[in-house]
Amino acid sequence: MTEVPVLISGAGPTGLFAALHLRKMNIPFRLIERDLTFSPLSKALGLHSRTQEILQMTDPALVQEFLENGRQANLFRIYFGGTFAGSIEQAPSKESYFSNVVLLPQFKTVSILSKALEKAGGEIDWGWELVDTKVVESSDETLSSSPSSSPSSPPTWVETTIRRALDGTNKRTGESKVLGTVDLVLEDEDKQYEYETIRSQFLIGADGGRSAVRHKINMPFPGTTRDINMILFEGTVESNVPLDEITFLNGNFNRTAGWFPLGGNRIQLIVETGFLTPEQFEAQKSETLVLEAYQQMLDETIHPHKITIKTVDLLTNYRINERRAKDFSYKGRIFLAGDSAHVHSPAGGQGLNTGLQDAYNLAWKIGLVVNGSAPNSLLDSYGEERPAIADEIIKLTAKTLDEELGSSSNMFKRAFKRVFVALAPLIMPFLADDSPPYSMLGLRYHENSLNTTHKTQITPSGPGAVGRRARDSVLIPLGNKDSTGTVRLHELMGHPGAFQILVFTADLWASSPESAVNLAKTMDHHLSAWRSKWPSMAENGKHDAIRHHQFVAHTLTTLLCPNAANPLVHMTLGEGKAFADQKGVLHKRYSVSTKAKKSVESGGALVVVRPDSYIAYRVQGTGESAWNDVDEFFGSILIQRSTAIEG
Repeated sequence: MTEVPVLISGAGPTGLFAALHLRKMNIPFRLIERDLTFSPLSKALGLHSRTQEILQMTDPALVQEFLENGRQANLFRIYFGGTFAGSIEQAPSKESYFSNVVLLPQFKTVSILSKALEKAGGEIDWGWELVDTKVVESSDETLSSSPSSSPSSPPTWVETTIRRALDGTNKRTGESKVLGTVDLVLEDEDKQYEYETIRSQFLIGADGGRSAVRHKINMPFPGTTRDINMILFEGTVESNVPLDEITFLNGNFNRTAGWFPLGGNRIQLIVETGFLTPEQFEAQKSETLVLEAYQQMLDETIHPHKITIKTVDLLTNYRINERRAKDFSYKGRIFLAGDSAHVHSPAGGQGLNTGLQDAYNLAWKIGLVVNGSAPNSLLDSYGEERPAIADEIIKLTAKTLDEELGSSSNMFKRAFKRVFVALAPLIMPFLADDSPPYSMLGLRYHENSLNTTHKTQITPSGPGAVGRRARDSVLIPLGNKDSTGTVRLHELMGHPGAFQILVFTADLWASSPESAVNLAKTMDHHLSAWRSKWPSMAENGKHDAIRHHQFVAHTLTTLLCPNAANPLVHMTLGEGKAFADQKGVLHKRYSVSTKAKKSVESGGALVVVRPDSYIAYRVQGTGESAWNDVDEFFGSILIQRSTAIEG
């Protein structure tokens, strides 16, 4: 029997990202992976704008690694039969600094994340698979030995059995190679294993669509399996068609082909072969997975174009499941994330991104609870927030797939595609907006146990509303000799596990210079009080000067040249240092007036941003009463460590 605060099952992108966040918050964990090494396959390819943002706020060097190893996807070519119909250039988003999809194979994604985890002091425990797990509620006799004992309630913990094959790998005979399956892997009776039992406060199931965690807790996984059949190929080819951009080809025999460049003459190629019943699907598997038969099908589909297969890394059928776990949490101790919680069509490339954002939502909450700064009830918000997001993603990808395929009626399907391909280059530029759905910038959480609106004030429902993503823009640091140079707000928010307080002062200091002095004193008082009540999870000395604080503040003013004696101009970064919001762009994006009303009680606003960079609370004004309201908010979701009660 071994004990650890957090056990993570599955070292794919979701599990790795959760582990990285826990490590940066100094939370002990154990990350197990069934396989002995990472899969060399590309699988999921695209990182969207929102995902690039959270990578940057996790570690600026991390997102730089992704940008340097990936390639910007900004052009989509479309063919109709033998005719080049046109190309669609992705319109850059005005909403995010990261405006394009970055393409890189999943094996590179996990490699970058695993190296970042190793650099931070974490590791992967290879070759261990989860075979059973349960939530245990102790009897009085075991009260004192429980990892989450409490004087006021019966403690609970997670007890998990894991095993490792004594010879070879954990792969079993007859394991399905069909991607997208959700059935549990069958047993091999003759294999020999070593076993271990682990007690943990929490378990994160990030073990994919076939999730053993989900199966062992008997969590329903309702949804549908689509009748559309896809064959996925990965390898090197020769072609008379350009392979350097994402390409979709409406081919012959009511089939569609699409490919993604992987560098050089290596591509990931998907051929959609129509609607099949489950019986037809099973009957055609052995035939189509023969390379010669697949090459013939490909030739027929894309004629008169030509793609000749040279080497094969992967050739498999793909079944589209649209499913979502009934709940993402189980008894407040076990949590599902990534494909173990939701699976859907690859259309739009949302799956990997959704999994990373699951981890981003969950890890800081677990960290605060393990740290003793928050009650276990804080984790209820994960189950309130992420299933709704998964539903939205499943609906979006299903709609995309339906639009791509048209209808099971061949005549309608081909007519739909003909019209779409003819008009798409003309209409797409006019459909772009500041936050297109695939960028994931517009996803939001609604009011719940964590996201709270002010009890008396009317709060915005549009930009800057509670539950929305913290928006970004360029700021000018004040206090420099010539006030030159710029920085983006998101660059200031790289503090895993920390709350950010954005202090919007508009132009108040122009008419009331003394308000800056009072604000500096009030801010210092509250930051010191909060840091005393809820110390940081990160170890001092492990990060830069402000990363060990649990609460950081940034002051934003619409004045480019405030009085030189203004104390906020000379504050340390994270302690309320002032930045100029030129033309009031961020004030507007957070629904704060750029003109103060000569009063700290009514002018400006305080906006509390959660550790996962969503807005949790906001209050009008920057005076003492506004700060007291924020103090009351923190008191409603956190508990002082000296009186912390887990569970």
